[in-house]
Amino acid sequence: MTETDYKHWLERNGGWLLVGLFCLIPLVLYGQMHPISEYGSWNGFFANFGKITGLIGFVLYAINLLLSTRLRFLEELFGGLNRVYIAHHITGGIALALLLFHPLFLAIRYIEIHALESLQEAAKQLLPRGMNFSGDFPTLLDDVSFNAGIIAFIGMVALLFLTFFVKLPYRIWLFSHRFLGLAFMFAGIHTLYISSDVKRTPVLFWYIFIWITIGIVSFVYRSLLSNIFVRRAPYTVDRLQVFAGNTVAVEMTPIDKPINFKPGQFVFIRFIWSTKDGIIKEAHPFSIASAPGEDSLRLYMKALGDYTKSLKNLKPGTVAEIEGAFGKFSYTHYGDAPQVWIAGGIGVTPFLSMARSLNPSSPPVDMFYSVLKRDELVDQKALAEFLPSHYSQFRYFPYVGEEQPGFLNAQYINEKVGSLQGKEIFICGPPPMMKSLRAQLRAMGIPNRKIHSEEFSMS
Repeated sequence: MTETDYKHWLERNGGWLLVGLFCLIPLVLYGQMHPISEYGSWNGFFANFGKITGLIGFVLYAINLLLSTRLRFLEELFGGLNRVYIAHHITGGIALALLLFHPLFLAIRYIEIHALESLQEAAKQLLPRGMNFSGDFPTLLDDVSFNAGIIAFIGMVALLFLTFFVKLPYRIWLFSHRFLGLAFMFAGIHTLYISSDVKRTPVLFWYIFIWITIGIVSFVYRSLLSNIFVRRAPYTVDRLQVFAGNTVAVEMTPIDKPINFKPGQFVFIRFIWSTKDGIIKEAHPFSIASAPGEDSLRLYMKALGDYTKSLKNLKPGTVAEIEGAFGKFSYTHYGDAPQVWIAGGIGVTPFLSMARSLNPSSPPVDMFYSVLKRDELVDQKALAEFLPSHYSQFRYFPYVGEEQPGFLNAQYINEKVGSLQGKEIFICGPPPMMKSLRAQLRAMGIPNRKIHSEEFSMS
């Protein structure tokens, strides 16, 4: 592995190494207090594992909220915002599973074979507890923190059910996930104030307290006060153009200062004051098709869901708020090695930005653009005529599905370019296409670190 390859490996995996370290810390602290000999009995095994899953799950819960903030340093740790969001989904799923195991394991420890009383005692661990207001304060605080944990548990069960078993429109799903922050607050109260090792151990207490602070600040920053703290640039829609295949090209100019971006990056865009035209007021990601330095910002949008279908109703003069740019999907990160660009459908957008940014010192590029019908090809004058005539190291291969015997495949690409070995390969298109091509390339012996893709989809 070369130094460049190692740098990119670390860029992709550095964030996961930190996540693992942050989860290992409470496990080590807990292990110092409870030797392995405590795990021998039924009660000891489930009691300890219940507490461990709670601690690690809570840290992952806080990390999950942090990963939703779109802060710049997270891109550097994970190798792009699309990978940050993948990590967000994975940590969220694992955190919710561990936090669900936490009360279940603690309840199971009370169960004894053929003992009805033990089953009743186990059930009590999953139900709210009566509040003893006439007792001392520590007892009342313990009751409050116990019930806060039950509220968090019920909230997470509901959100987990909605996430994995109910197909919700994106905007409703997004709204429901704002309650994750509320559930996290209740879980934080439970973790800090229930009678436990966290409360009795200063180092563990402050470690958890730091993650509670990070989680709450992250939630408030992104979900509650993003209109105040998140910088967005206002743009005005100047022109729209409709292509075959339900694709709309939108050109915009900045009202104030233009955003800075690298070729291949994407932005989150929200159209305001346009709900009367049937356009949903929510932010969605779109790749930039224009090159840095152009007077206007050009985006291509394909109708894939309720939101994108409504964009055909856009009118010149509509104001847009743009956040970004984001992403590491750019030829500029990979030196002078020859490159192969593979676009499918609307996935051509980041390649249009990269193609418009080529200069005489850019690496050699072979670009493949796959669509079903010929009239779905966009920007053909630039790709087929202008670029090849101005940059001798740029070659363009359109692939029209209805005119070919099958789908675009790695063998076809390999034959056209001579050999894929030693090349940096970029893929952007429908998820099944990217998955299939990556598998084909790996089967040909192409290292995974040489295959770069942009997995990001909200319709």
